Amino acid sequence: MDDPNAEPIQKRATPLHVAVPTIIPLFVAFYSIQGTMLFDEHHGFNAVARLLVGWCAVLLASGAWLNHVLFRRVKMRIPFVATVVAVVAILPIWLWQWLAYKSLVPATGLGYGYFLTPEGAHAHLWTLTYPFWVGVACLTVCCVAVLISGWRAGFRLSLLCLIPWWLSAMVIFSLPSMFLDAQGNASIVI
Repeated sequence: MDDPNAEPIQKRATPLHVAVPTIIPLFVAFYSIQGTMLFDEHHGFNAVARLLVGWCAVLLASGAWLNHVLFRRVKMRIPFVATVVAVVAILPIWLWQWLAYKSLVPATGLGYGYFLTPEGAHAHLWTLTYPFWVGVACLTVCCVAVLISGWRAGFRLSLLCLIPWWLSAMVIFSLPSMFLDAQGNASIVI
C-alpha cells in the first residue's frame, strides 16, 4: 500500500522545460534595448521609468520560473533569493541615478556632450560611474552566490542555464546608463 506521508517523487525536468525559461531572458534582453528606445521616442524620457520597472518585473518572473524548473528537486532558497535581491537592488540604484541626474544636471536637461565639460565631470561621476559600478558589484555578488550554492548542491551543468538570465539582468540594469552615457559623453551622432 502507498504510504500517505511519503513525499511524491518529482521527475527531472525535460530539456524543453529547461530551454524555454532559459531562452526567454535572452529575448527580454534583446527586445528591451530596442523597445526602450522606441518607447522613449514615442512617449518621452519621463515615461521610460515605468517601462524599466516593467522589464524588471518580467525579469523577476522569468528568474522565478527558471529557478523553479532547475532547482525544484532540491529545496534551495539561495538562487531564488539572490534573483529577487538582484532585481530589487536595481531599483534603488536607478533611483540614485535619477536623483543625481535631477540635482546635478542643469534644469535645461542633459546637453549633447555635457559630461565632457568640466562642469559635467562631477555629474558624470555621481550619475553614471558610481551607480553603475555599485550595481555591477551587487549583481556580481548575487550571481556568484547563486553559482556557488548551485555548485555545492551538485547542479554543475544546470548552472549554464542561469547565465542568460544574469546577462539579461545586466543589460536591463544598464539601460539608463547607456542612454545617459550616449548623450552626455557625445557617444551618439545626432
